[in-house]
Amino acid sequence: MAARAERHHVEMAEYEPGLGETASLRTRMKRPRGYDPEPMDLPPLFQSPPRPLAMVRWLVTKFMWPQSLLWIAISVVIYQLFTPGLERFASLGLGDIGLLWLRNTVLMLIVIGGQHWWLHMRRSQGTEFKYEERWLAKNRKTFLFNDQTRDNMFYTLVSGGGIAAVYEAIMFRLYATESIPQLSSLWAIGAMTFAVFWIEGVHFYANHRLLHVDPLYRWAHALHHRNVNTGPWSGISMHPLEHLLYLSLPFVFLVIPGSPFIVTFCLVYLMISPSPSHSGFDRFKFVGADFHGGDYFHNLHHRYFEVNYGMLLLPLDKWFGTFHDGSQEAHEQMKDRRRSTADLA
Repeated sequence: MAARAERHHVEMAEYEPGLGETASLRTRMKRPRGYDPEPMDLPPLFQSPPRPLAMVRWLVTKFMWPQSLLWIAISVVIYQLFTPGLERFASLGLGDIGLLWLRNTVLMLIVIGGQHWWLHMRRSQGTEFKYEERWLAKNRKTFLFNDQTRDNMFYTLVSGGGIAAVYEAIMFRLYATESIPQLSSLWAIGAMTFAVFWIEGVHFYANHRLLHVDPLYRWAHALHHRNVNTGPWSGISMHPLEHLLYLSLPFVFLVIPGSPFIVTFCLVYLMISPSPSHSGFDRFKFVGADFHGGDYFHNLHHRYFEVNYGMLLLPLDKWFGTFHDGSQEAHEQMKDRRRSTADLA
């Protein structure tokens, strides 16, 4: 594990900012190439002292608007208009799974492909707000087809979309045969839909930490981490073994009440929400305005490997000592942890 991390650190050395500068509290990192936003704060509920009212405002204006509400809205459209009726899954067949895979493929081509076209093909905003000034890799043998984008698309559409379709069909079968508890109230479904974000925060952190332990890292997660400089198609470009873990969120509803819509929402959210967070851009410029785009918190994970395993919504990284807020101080603390680990190895 230590040797693998050290190889990653050597690869990343030329991208590390200002390592000779004196660290100061909450000082913004400034790399020679690329864009670093201001350091991040924990959500208000988890600051000291906790600020519950500010947390409500943060959830509405920062977390839910606009991306999280957009994922819910897309899921409603997908479930109502493009998902076969539940009765069809009472006798599950390959054709049913195929329809869900086709739906997933079209959805991702539109949502993820649209972002890739706007940001990386049309290059509508150049490198403004781009974490890395370099563009996605071409003619590199570490990727399938010697091309990062084609490699990412293959794993996303074939493995990701396919396994998501299988999981959704299995859950629909269980709901159709009334084998698992199901919510019936629209209010309860709405509340559980909101709760999915928090459940996924725990689910993602747990399986992500697991994937950073050998041999799972070598067998599976290393494929995703080839994407140091990420693009929209990098989001769920994963080994099939990692997809089996990452997309397993709907199985939480084997033991707690859910609904067919919540299953669809879980999988739509898991398939498309990583595309802006891996887009490589902190903000998107469109029609003369710019708005929040990428996820600096997760971008730091791709750059420095053993930080920010979870999501900013739940400060599990803070509690377990793997938090990097994008400040020079946090960067120095990370380097101290690396030196301590190397000394013990």
